[in-house]
Amino acid sequence: MSGIQGSVGQNGDNVEADVRTVQGLLNRQDLSPLAKIAEDGRIGPRTIEAIRHFQTRYLNINSPDGRVDPDGRTFRKLAAGPSTERGTGESTETRAADRGARADRVDPRVKETPLTTRIIDALIPKLGNTRAKIIGGFLSDSDQFWKVNYHWEYLLEMVDHSMTLPIDDATRSDLQTIKSSLIGTKPDPSSGYTTSPVGRPEDRSDPEDVERRYKVLVAQKDAFGKLTDRAGLKQKSRKSPTTFDLAAAPVAPPGKSKHGTGYALDIEGDNPAIKTLCSSVGATLAFDEKSHVHVEFKNGVSGG
Repeated sequence: MSGIQGSVGQNGDNVEADVRTVQGLLNRQDLSPLAKIAEDGRIGPRTIEAIRHFQTRYLNINSPDGRVDPDGRTFRKLAAGPSTERGTGESTETRAADRGARADRVDPRVKETPLTTRIIDALIPKLGNTRAKIIGGFLSDSDQFWKVNYHWEYLLEMVDHSMTLPIDDATRSDLQTIKSSLIGTKPDPSSGYTTSPVGRPEDRSDPEDVERRYKVLVAQKDAFGKLTDRAGLKQKSRKSPTTFDLAAAPVAPPGKSKHGTGYALDIEGDNPAIKTLCSSVGATLAFDEKSHVHVEFKNGVSGG
């Protein structure tokens, strides 16, 4: 495989021929759970995400820059051909057994980097009989934009559900105001985020539109949470109270979530027990978001 003349990726030169070369090299690698990328010579969020994923998985870079430089470390590793994960020291049989043991503790949609995997593998044996399931892990920049859409659609669904409950006219009017605000910033496509794997469907909105949607979402989540308490929506619904909690739960600004670092997890179950346990094994943050606990292990899991 020939080399590249200029840098490719985040803030790179991104000459078409060089981009196409890097895309081809990336597609020779196992970058699961990411899908293959188009070898079209055009730089975009999917190609940059693939570069970062490769740097984290195969070069053990905790803060990947998403760029491939001519004769740089990332390019040399890519050009060497398909890579295997470094430093695991595990056989195929061991990894298969670990995946089996994880089935009850980790949602299959959770994305992982090598760092996330190490944290999860160290944490699972310590959970014991605690009711806990990991529902969130690594989120790339594009995944974090997707998460905004997930919460946008989820809140809209809960608003529609609430309007079917026995409520007074004032509450119905307030719910309609929330709905109208959300509809005014709808993604493209406008549905499918709550029923699909992380990252699907892919929003065609401009990044500026997603940022505006995020600001509207934050305001309307707050409004819905207050209205839920004031109108007693939980008590009037047959849905679990946690569905209302999730609709009002805070969402980190896209691009700034600690999920992008690989050391943050979302865990649902017995929230008080989860907080206590994770804090006792080295969590640098354990924040109860009602629908789940957001946990950060910046320094890893103690004893793991």
